[in-house]
Amino acid sequence: MTKLLLPLLLATGFSLHAAADDAETAKLMETGKASFMMCAACHGMDAKGVQAGPSKMAPALAESKIVNGDPAIMAMVVINGIQKEGTEYLGMMAPLGAALDDEKLAAVMTYVRGSFGNKAPAVSVADAKKYREQWKDIKAPVTRAKIAELSAAK
Repeated sequence: MTKLLLPLLLATGFSLHAAADDAETAKLMETGKASFMMCAACHGMDAKGVQAGPSKMAPALAESKIVNGDPAIMAMVVINGIQKEGTEYLGMMAPLGAALDDEKLAAVMTYVRGSFGNKAPAVSVADAKKYREQWKDIKAPVTRAKIAELSAAK
């Protein structure tokens, strides 16, 4: 009987853990959708970038390499912003680290990474806290060259 009961208990435990993860991700998605409103001003409600004349305000987040890549690099971008360089995009990305606590950072990252055709895994609040600590010494918006360098190294 023990041989039959143990697999059943293990399976139930795993499914309860999966349900808890699903519930946490659903909560993050809901919070992230609300937090995304500040991102939508430049990236657009469809995450394809708001067109402003011949240029866009900001790049598309839909199918973005940064969004779908290493979540630590995405966190660095969200926390610290991106310097204004060239004329491809009208604005710089403002640093949002002070505006987003760890829960909202995880939530907006999870929402963007799981929406608009993106299929990247969720970001936990613990991960968001870890990423904030990882990038704490960066005190200014980063360059696109720095993002590319870090992305290539991963």
